Amino acid sequence: MNQDVLRGLPELFGCERRSDCDITFCLLASDESAPNADGSSASEAVFGPPLPAHSVVLDLASERFRTQLRIHLGSAAEVPAARAAIRFAYTGEVPADSSVRQVLELRRQGAYLQISGCVAACDEVLAAKVSGSSRAAVASSSNHAANGTNKRARTSEEAPQQPAVLELFESELLWPDPQAEPSFGAILATGKRLLVPHFGNSLAALNTPSLREQLLALPAVALEALLGSDDFGTDDEASVLLMLAEWMRTNHDKTEPAVRQRLCRTVRLAHLSRPYLSLILPALAADHEKDPEAPAGWFSGASIYETAFVTNFVSITQFERDWVLSVGKASARILEVLKARPRPQCSPPSGGLTFSWHIPKEDLLQAVKQLQPGSVQRVYGAFDDQPQHEWCVFIQVIGGQSTAGVFLDCDMPTALTSPGSRLSSEGTLASITTVPISARLKVHRRQGAADQQQQQDATGNTAGADPLAAWVEYLTDGKVSGTLTLLRPSP
Repeated sequence: MNQDVLRGLPELFGCERRSDCDITFCLLASDESAPNADGSSASEAVFGPPLPAHSVVLDLASERFRTQLRIHLGSAAEVPAARAAIRFAYTGEVPADSSVRQVLELRRQGAYLQISGCVAACDEVLAAKVSGSSRAAVASSSNHAANGTNKRARTSEEAPQQPAVLELFESELLWPDPQAEPSFGAILATGKRLLVPHFGNSLAALNTPSLREQLLALPAVALEALLGSDDFGTDDEASVLLMLAEWMRTNHDKTEPAVRQRLCRTVRLAHLSRPYLSLILPALAADHEKDPEAPAGWFSGASIYETAFVTNFVSITQFERDWVLSVGKASARILEVLKARPRPQCSPPSGGLTFSWHIPKEDLLQAVKQLQPGSVQRVYGAFDDQPQHEWCVFIQVIGGQSTAGVFLDCDMPTALTSPGSRLSSEGTLASITTVPISARLKVHRRQGAADQQQQQDATGNTAGADPLAAWVEYLTDGKVSGTLTLLRPSP
């Protein structure tokens, strides 16, 4: 074809030059009414001015335009995508700066207007954008704190740009039927696979602020793909259940019972830790049986009786487990739960995610001043950049003793204590159980600080006895500080 023609054709889009027709975008109401003098219906609402067009281009690009130039849309919000689809008829190009959502909108209008080649071009762009986010996801995952590199979790200021794979799932309402359109189904399958390298593992998703925010914004179909993947790693299956609980706390009112059940069944119950399996899980099941529609009754993955059966299965010998599985008299669903493989372990033996904690000097001083012989004072610390952490570090000092202890305590995760839940009451059995953890707790200490303090005391540089003199080796920049490193759970 003449190159001058090819170069000039895209310039005709929206141009009055050589235009021989106009395209009108309008909304057709459901009621029928008599046509106006120009042939339009009195019930039509027109969106914007007519678009100058060229019948020869439209006729070749779409069979639809051979019979009409009036385009009925669902709302004015669809006009930009409809214009983009007509532009494609002139240019054969999808705008390079289009977002994933804009490409999906263009794809929908291209299919609606029967623009030749538009759907295929959009799928090609979508595939490139989603696959391109694969490299970014892998690079991002390698920097996540919980990938075993012993780094801190990111702060929200370091949040990465929204990747294309998340845009794809956020635009679920624009998807065509993936079963009816295999080309889009392949894009969706790729997107589901890329969720795993993006989020990394359960520890990264829960403890990296930017990932946690993205997790809570996921639609159910994306969360189901993520938690259902055999490649999604965790330190313990309890972290996966906690991820789901956090998501449900934000999204319960947006889900139907069938969706909640599918999500709950992604949790591999037989691999939960002892406290979750023996105390948390039965309480959640009881909350569901009490009121399955209430936010507290979100867990529909197993009944109370089924949770007891799973708990018993985990406690018996391997020989007995093999016999139970071979008999096969349990329900197909429970047998599936019992046979599920453990997820990949995300915590290396040498240590994974590390958090920094601190206790202000003022808090320690106040506690020391209140000490009486034999009395006990606890001074609680805070984790840097992790205000929602469920674990807490505290220092315990006893009056009259020259030593102090540093301890790790935990609270019931907030996501599990919805109003009305058996886990929300103080004094519940689950809140007073012991919780196993593999971790390394450190307190920072300055060498030589004690000698310096003794020299100051000997030369009379102090006005009186310093209540914190015994802490001088541990006080730096006005605080006692240290780190908590999560290790691989003991088998």
